[in-house]
Amino acid sequence: MGGVPKRKVQTLMLWTVAAPFFTAGDEGDRWLDDLVDAPAHRFLKIPAAPARGGDWHRRAMRATPVGQWLRHWRQSARALAQGDGVVTVFPQLALTAAIQRRIGRRDGPIVAWCFNIGRFPTGWKRRVARFFLRSVDMFVVHSRGELALLRDRLMIDEARICFVPLQRAAVPILANEETEAPFALAMGSANRDYATLYEACRRTGLPLTLVAARHALPAEPPPPNVTLRSDLDPAACLRLAQQARVSIVPLADVAAASGQITMVEAMRMGRPLIVTDAIGSRDYVVDGATGLLVPPRDPAALAAAMRRLWDDAALRTRLADAARRFAGESLSDEAAAAALTRILDTVAARRKG
Repeated sequence: MGGVPKRKVQTLMLWTVAAPFFTAGDEGDRWLDDLVDAPAHRFLKIPAAPARGGDWHRRAMRATPVGQWLRHWRQSARALAQGDGVVTVFPQLALTAAIQRRIGRRDGPIVAWCFNIGRFPTGWKRRVARFFLRSVDMFVVHSRGELALLRDRLMIDEARICFVPLQRAAVPILANEETEAPFALAMGSANRDYATLYEACRRTGLPLTLVAARHALPAEPPPPNVTLRSDLDPAACLRLAQQARVSIVPLADVAAASGQITMVEAMRMGRPLIVTDAIGSRDYVVDGATGLLVPPRDPAALAAAMRRLWDDAALRTRLADAARRFAGESLSDEAAAAALTRILDTVAARRKG
């Protein structure tokens, strides 16, 4: 399928929206539904129970713990009970809602937004996921490469999958580029290839700041020109990203969609990017136009791209300006909300028909 459907519907629908970052009465609960201006759709946010151990965004565990699954289960149950249809954010809530719809014989549609699976289940877990995910009416992914992955690995009909670019609101400018002591920046912990980045840094000698959880780092110590940082709050991360001369997103598994939040935020801030060529980056970074793409696990190519962008101020400006324009036009909250409206129209029309 690969595009956003455009059918329209007039039947009034109350959609409950469940996201793990929703908390009752919190301004942080603002999401795309707040930007939808369509009389056919109303929305009710369903908050999650408070997480033990702090902010779920910053947890260091790679797998979803049992306690978190229980929170998803309770949140999706409330969402199914209170609306005509459900919009979930992230795969875990989509799966718990799909299971409950199947076993509870509920009829309301489910739209699984941001269905980005880093590592697909195998064996019996995959068979269980395939069975219950048949209850989902539409999956929204943020890279075109995921269309085939969901079709082939989870047996999902491509008519039930949409590609919508990952969005980010305009980012507040907190700092200017550091010119007296310039540095490159790499940030993030999911599916990162920091071993290749370490070797590229050894070859270039360029100063680099690396912000990542401990589990994402290689066992070997970093080169002397790499400074490790961790446990920074979001404002500190944004400040570093705006101060950096170059932003680098090295990816390990090129068949997994990851690193997109870091890419999109850098583009929104107008920062020059170097990104591994992978399914999650090709829909955002056009090589030589909005950034530089480098082949995976190739320290020589990464080092050459780092040196090229570091030394060429005109190239940095050209790429950064083009990235900012593209992000403002195509990766904004408003663009994603328009896509959400069209998807809900289509799902509701299919149900009515």
